[in-house]
Amino acid sequence: MLKPLEQCQRCTRFKTQFRDLRASHPNYWNKPVPCSGSSDAPLTIIGLAPGMHGANRTGVPFTGDASGNLLFATLEKLSLIDSVMITNAVKCLPISNKPNAREIDNCQAYLRRELLPLAGSKVILALGRIAHVAVLKVFERQLSHFKFAHGALHTIGEGCSLVDSFHCSRYNVQTKRLTPIMFEQVMSYAATIAGIKLARRTTSDKV
Repeated sequence: MLKPLEQCQRCTRFKTQFRDLRASHPNYWNKPVPCSGSSDAPLTIIGLAPGMHGANRTGVPFTGDASGNLLFATLEKLSLIDSVMITNAVKCLPISNKPNAREIDNCQAYLRRELLPLAGSKVILALGRIAHVAVLKVFERQLSHFKFAHGALHTIGEGCSLVDSFHCSRYNVQTKRLTPIMFEQVMSYAATIAGIKLARRTTSDKV
């Protein structure tokens, strides 16, 4: 039986890290981070994992760090705040921001619990390759048939679509792999596929 997310202790490295963080940062969340937003939202956004001084501090995905600044600024610009559910492929703060394969797989059951009840009328925006792969595993799709590419659209089930985006990390933005305009466009694209009427459209629907 799957334990409540906050009680999960599947990953040995995370257990040790949280013990140390509770001593050094006692006011931080320092636990697995649950999804935010409504499960009825037509668009689900999936990132990589909580950041040390972001979601690991606040307990809410993408809040409190640079990645979240761009994400929420884009959602607000497009009036999408109330139309999304936000979560991560990995629920705990990863060591050096690099979860290993076992840690990613250990979170699959929790991601499955978030996503599968929504299948049939859902659009998922995966931020980065790890999130892309995690979604495909939840839906038991063959990875080689769904290549990650920024702006790519994949049908992964009846009525369920996956849209890919580069992650809105500080590194990707600073290196211009992902620009705010690119992110707004891919967010608009995913929202349009989800049937959301946008309050503001980008200059081009093309991603």
